[in-house]
Amino acid sequence: MKNILLSASILLGISSAFAMDENGWASTYESLSAFEKINDREGYVKPLINNLGNVLNSNWYVSASVPQSLAIEFGLPISLIFIGNDDKHYTQTDTDPYMGSFSYETPTIFGNHRDMSPESEDPIGLVYGNKTLNGLGVFTYPYLQAGASFYHARVVLRGMVLPAVSELRKFNLLGFGLQYSFGHFFQYMLPPAAQPLDVSLVFGYSNSTIGYQPDEFDGELGLDISTTNFSVVIGYKPFSFFEVLMTLGYQSAEMKSYGHLVGNAKLYGQPDYTRDYGKEICPDLTVQGNNGFRFGLEVAFQLGKTYHPVVGFDYAGKSSFTLNALYLRQQFGEDKTPDEIAKEKGYVRGAKQEEAQAAEPVTEPASENSAEENQTEDVSDEEATEESVEEAPTTPEIEEPATEETSTDDSFNEE
Repeated sequence: MKNILLSASILLGISSAFAMDENGWASTYESLSAFEKINDREGYVKPLINNLGNVLNSNWYVSASVPQSLAIEFGLPISLIFIGNDDKHYTQTDTDPYMGSFSYETPTIFGNHRDMSPESEDPIGLVYGNKTLNGLGVFTYPYLQAGASFYHARVVLRGMVLPAVSELRKFNLLGFGLQYSFGHFFQYMLPPAAQPLDVSLVFGYSNSTIGYQPDEFDGELGLDISTTNFSVVIGYKPFSFFEVLMTLGYQSAEMKSYGHLVGNAKLYGQPDYTRDYGKEICPDLTVQGNNGFRFGLEVAFQLGKTYHPVVGFDYAGKSSFTLNALYLRQQFGEDKTPDEIAKEKGYVRGAKQEEAQAAEPVTEPASENSAEENQTEDVSDEEATEESVEEAPTTPEIEEPATEETSTDDSFNEE
């Protein structure tokens, strides 16, 4: 249970310290007041949504191919982000009536503490980092995921719910994703070496709500986190158990804070103003995460009939790593191969090109032969015409005497 509470504190970016201690870490009030818009400290808590956005926008796919046969899946996806120096400081810009606008570097909630030694040159007026988060090397977010696919369409659901315990008043996550693969439209027309190529579109949306009530505060801080992912997934599967994936897409992430908190720390039954007794916090800040281009490279394995781990790398403003080792995927039935689909459709790979190439040499000789035939026919016609002209005068010469003889004979008979 202690670990769960610690995880909740990590997710919220706050600790249970009540005031800056002898080592210079931020107090609870200093950390929580960053969620008030009026304090203009968005950069102090922005690393939270940057990391949460990248984690929740990961693991929406486990393959570029979605089978036609029924398939189901279940697992505990894991995405890890290493906390670096960029997460520990930001540039704050303030305005002074005498100095005008000026900028300076200051710690984030993941930042370092103030050096409390007498010779320290660290400014006193800054809000320094959180002790717990400063020692955090890796950031992640737990949830369960399940999905089903049929006829090349896939639906994914993810979620997590924790009971209200101690400082953690609320924790839930719900998300859904959609995927459709297009390989069955074109794979049968590709040469054998390119047939393992597939392309799919992926959409994913997650929403998480967290409620937190620190010790010696009345009320609650609420965080509403939403993320969206649109991606194109390109996969190449040279072997039945191995697939290389590349993704290109767009992601967005947003964190809204709300609630009301009032300090109630007491010492010996009396208000302890050194621990922010009576101070109010009205969270109303909305912070955008790493919204923009997203790129990923992953490798998926199908070991046996069910075990389907995925490992890889993603980049969206900062790097994250997919370690999806606890994932199961089972397909019921076998899909037709590209060659079988081509046979059903009556498609012969390269046939149209061969026909076009075969038609070209046949056409030219045919035209020449037809021309020669036409010339031959013309010559034949001319010869026939000449023969008819020569034979025409001889015919009457032969027929006329016959006619006269006949007529003479007739007249003789008459006499």
